[in-house]
Amino acid sequence: MRQLLFLGAVLALAGCAQQPVPLGEPGAPRPTSGVFAFQTAGSLVRSADGSMLVLGPPLTLSGELRLPEGSGPFPAVILAHGCGGQPVYTELAWGRTLREWGYATFVVDSFSARGVINVCSNALPLLPTQRVPDAYGALRLLAANPKIDPKRIALMGFSHGGALTMVASTAWAKETFAPPGQPAFRAFFPFYPFCNPIFPERDHVSAPVRIHTGAADDWSLAAPCAELAASLKASGQDVAINVYPNAYHAFDQAASYEYMPSAGNGAGCFPKMASVLGPMRRLDDPVPKCVTRGATIGPNAQARADAERNLHAQLDELLK
Repeated sequence: MRQLLFLGAVLALAGCAQQPVPLGEPGAPRPTSGVFAFQTAGSLVRSADGSMLVLGPPLTLSGELRLPEGSGPFPAVILAHGCGGQPVYTELAWGRTLREWGYATFVVDSFSARGVINVCSNALPLLPTQRVPDAYGALRLLAANPKIDPKRIALMGFSHGGALTMVASTAWAKETFAPPGQPAFRAFFPFYPFCNPIFPERDHVSAPVRIHTGAADDWSLAAPCAELAASLKASGQDVAINVYPNAYHAFDQAASYEYMPSAGNGAGCFPKMASVLGPMRRLDDPVPKCVTRGATIGPNAQARADAERNLHAQLDELLK
């Protein structure tokens, strides 16, 4: 997703870019804010035949930590960007707002170190599930920071990052990447995630989930997310959804309405897998007929205001 925000603000932030702080030796003194290099909690890579995901070694990524005013320790929100990368847009859209509410923010860059520019037209080179170890690696980094309260860290993702957030919320993800002795997320906030894939692991979450999506979204449909949320809630799990009327994809970030003709659109696809790890489409598989081209993004000031109000209340409730 290409979030379209004011170029001047982007350039201003880019001009202040910092070099990541090296990982260094465990226990060595480190700054408590800035751009950090960190290791993912392992990785998920394609199997030899490309049909499955298998556990792999950690990767070194980077992210930017910014703190609110005060002495801390602070609750924190890890932010996961969309399919277009550009973490700066995620910072511009939500970073300042979250810090005004008293939450530290850590914006993860999942693309640069992998050499990925964007996966909006084709998500196969980097699936949302493959970014789950990124989120849990960032969680470990923040939990070790004296300015952060390790028991009050949430994950919030958008579009491709929203789908990542949905998978990261599963009990499978916690068991795999946050075993006993490792920090766990307190709550999950996916924005306009892709909820169509069906796999058994999605039926059990590890912490509260609050989905935010638009009723007019033609890229990540609201209906499958609403159905999933209702099913999980009926089974006694703490999952809820906010669906905003007349809101398109990126209603909280886009600066203008735009139809993106090259966007890969799987809104009509409902893949069923034996596991979150596959079997799945290989990189050389033909494109299924259910995949089309084209999607709409667009702002909705009322939906954005409602999302701010809802999110603020949810954060204060779940991270108190």
